[in-house]
Amino acid sequence: MKKLTLVLSITLSLFFGEIFAQNTQCIHCNMTIKDKLHRAEATIDGKIFNYDAIECLINYIKTKNKTHVSLLKVADYKTGELVNAKKATYLVSENIPSPMGANLSAFKNFKHASILKSKQGGILYDWESIKEKFENSSFGANTHNHHRPDAHAPIGVMGDHLHSKGSFMVSFRYMDMTMKENKMGTNNISNTEIHNNYMVAPNEMEMKMQMLGFMYAPSDNITLMLMQNFIKKNMSSTAKMMMGGMDMMEDFSTKSSGLGDMKLSALINLFNNHKTSLHINSSINIPIGEITVRDNTPMMNDAKLPYVMQLGSGTLDVTLGSTYKENYANTSWGTQFLSIIRTGKNTENYRLGNIYQLNIWGAYNFKEYLSFSGRILGVSQNKITGLDEDLNPMMVPASNINNYGGEKIKAFIGMNIAFPKESIFKNIRFGVEAGAPIYEYYNGIQMNENLTLNFGVKYSI
Repeated sequence: MKKLTLVLSITLSLFFGEIFAQNTQCIHCNMTIKDKLHRAEATIDGKIFNYDAIECLINYIKTKNKTHVSLLKVADYKTGELVNAKKATYLVSENIPSPMGANLSAFKNFKHASILKSKQGGILYDWESIKEKFENSSFGANTHNHHRPDAHAPIGVMGDHLHSKGSFMVSFRYMDMTMKENKMGTNNISNTEIHNNYMVAPNEMEMKMQMLGFMYAPSDNITLMLMQNFIKKNMSSTAKMMMGGMDMMEDFSTKSSGLGDMKLSALINLFNNHKTSLHINSSINIPIGEITVRDNTPMMNDAKLPYVMQLGSGTLDVTLGSTYKENYANTSWGTQFLSIIRTGKNTENYRLGNIYQLNIWGAYNFKEYLSFSGRILGVSQNKITGLDEDLNPMMVPASNINNYGGEKIKAFIGMNIAFPKESIFKNIRFGVEAGAPIYEYYNGIQMNENLTLNFGVKYSI
């Protein structure tokens, strides 16, 4: 019976030890703890916190009140046993990688550390000296910390990060973009000039978009994403009418609202060395957004609205690109290039122009939970090909395919908030961003973009 009890105890210990290694997350970097030989543990204010690497433990407690920390433990590299961190010997060796890139291992026995040093090379430290090494250096510190506020790009950038295997995230984004007055090329153009060739001159347009997103990682190297939009558009215009031989101006507005196109994406990791990362962005646009929206105008009831007022592309579009990021102690930057390629013509016999966009951003961690960002977005869009025969190209500039496409550069400032790891809201993130064009060149006559506001909240499981 005693033997059975012993065997059962050992089996259960191994089983739950394996469960722990696979399912427990690091409080510092939010990574799943898989490496038993580099894990660590701290008792702070009577609570036990787990870490996937010794460097995570050291960097975490740097910001804590020392009187609140009662016990620190690190895994003995030889046995995996948790031992007193202050009595351990530490080896930094490039030949023994640790989960967060500091190449840091701990040993209960100084002799074991010395023997391994003679075989693998490196430098030995005691507790105080290894702490000092981290105190004045970002080496191994926060280089792959998914909980940092800048671990995610500014909220206006999507598909910027991957998740660890089994992770799930739901997000909600809100975008409000306003356009006022008109441009031809880089120059402003008045309504009087527009009315020389068109019956209607647009004055102002507002687009509001609500985006619901889901992300799931079937593996550490692939994250799947689904995005669905709900769009509201409102355009106010001035029509030039002839009444009794006289020109009469009549202001009116048209609206469209409903589901936009659905996007299915796959983010594929190419490399991640805990400081830099590169992944592929790929997605397919499912054309469920309506492209036959109509509304009443002074000239016609139930008139088909221009291309820009429709809710989708009507085509199966493919997005291809890549995202590169670098993290430092308190700063980070990244860049993302995406190309949206339209395939074929839609049911209304036209195809929107391909879009090519480049994002470059940088962020500064002002606090553990708060970062500020700046972003530059460059966009180049081709003209529409084909023609919707229900649209009169002489009615309004937005109904003429020659008035689509061009280039623009936009600048944004933003802020990300990630709640502290000790908070009950630790899985929640907020982001806000505001931007406006600093350069615009439009083919033909198009509305002048004014201000864009982005807001979002994310919840990770």
